[in-house]
Amino acid sequence: MTAFSFEAALGVAALMVGWLVGVDPLSTIPVLAKDSSSEYLLAVLWGTAATIPLLIGLWFINRLAFRPLVRIRRFVTSRVLPLFEPLSLLELAAVSLAAGFGEELLFRGLCQAAIAERISGPTGIVFAIALTSVLFGVCHWITPAYAVLAAVASIYFGVLFLMTGSLLAPLVTHSLYDFLALVYLTRWSKSKPL
Repeated sequence: MTAFSFEAALGVAALMVGWLVGVDPLSTIPVLAKDSSSEYLLAVLWGTAATIPLLIGLWFINRLAFRPLVRIRRFVTSRVLPLFEPLSLLELAAVSLAAGFGEELLFRGLCQAAIAERISGPTGIVFAIALTSVLFGVCHWITPAYAVLAAVASIYFGVLFLMTGSLLAPLVTHSLYDFLALVYLTRWSKSKPL
């Protein structure tokens, strides 16, 4: 469960760095901010619904013969899936939850929030989402095309965070997407594309 430990460590690092710079990555999560249960439920519903376009995107990407996407599929099939295929569904869920929680705390809860706080107005928000997404893409660089796809997903998560005002929404989207994608790739996909 090295992946679980790494992803969870990202969340801890986000909390520590946030404490140092005066940004609380947890501040917009309804449950932790003692908001009403309806706000919590709304964020979870938004997060769940927002998973659907990502899954549709995965479905389309799996069927395109575009060379950069073929390279991603080869890399994922040869290097990534062997790490996850032996895991149980519970272990896949744990890794996915840790990735969603850790990465969203770091990228949206800390980076995006800190940048937007320091550069006021719409320009700051756009810059925060853009810079955070570039960082997210670079951190997910397994091929140039994969980095671009990760950056686009990060823009999506950033806009979802902005629209809902809750980190819980992109956290749910990220975790649920990762879980469903991993289950699909390790259990149901015969060709094991991206």
